[in-house]
Order: sequence, then structure tokens, then C-alpha cells
Amino acid sequence: MRSDLAVSTDWVWERIKEGEPLFFIELRHPGDADYAVHRVRGGLRVDCDEARRQLPEVPRDRLVVVVSAVPDDAPALELAAFFKENGVHAWALAGGFAAYLEAGLPAQEVRAARDMTRNRGE
Repeated sequence: MRSDLAVSTDWVWERIKEGEPLFFIELRHPGDADYAVHRVRGGLRVDCDEARRQLPEVPRDRLVVVVSAVPDDAPALELAAFFKENGVHAWALAGGFAAYLEAGLPAQEVRAARDMTRNRGE
């Protein structure tokens, strides 16, 4: 496991404040039903199986931050290592999607989830 590829939310915030162009990959469980109310704003949302196939789509001119929605950071670290080995400047966010939201990093509401929540509440 490449823990040297883990970055903090403070590290991400610093890059954003400096105007560094970042590309986020939100890593999901394969086959999970998506009940998420929020997602990484502008991020590529893929599951663990699909993530490696996305290599040609990942920009080489930006820092890539893998944000894991899975329970631990291992899948994000493995994907960041895979991308690094293939010429992408990639990092994994320590604490995953929960840490991302807790830090107030840019997120967007998932419209379908919002509508579903409203419908259940009526």
C-alpha cells in the first residue's frame, strides 16, 4: 500500500486556493445502488472495476485526486498508485468522501437523490 500517496483535505484546499487545476475521481463500490445526496463537484464518478479502464480519459495536465466513497482508503491508494505508474500525477484523499464533505470541499447536490428524499417526506 502506498500511503505516501495520501493527501489531506488541507492539502487539497491549499491547491484550490492557489488556483491549481485539480481533477477529482470519486471512487464508488461496484454494483452499489447510488443513494448519495452529494457528490464531488465536477468529478468523474466511477466504480472500482471501471476506474482503471478510465486511464485514457484522465488528464495528464492536472493533479488528480482520488476520493473514495468505499469504507477505507485502500482502493483509492491503489488507484492513485496505478495512475502514477502510468504517468498521471495522482493522489488519494485521506479519509475519503466523508473527509471531503466534512472539510467543506466543493460538492454538488445529486438532483435525483434530493427529489427522492422530498418524495419520501411528503
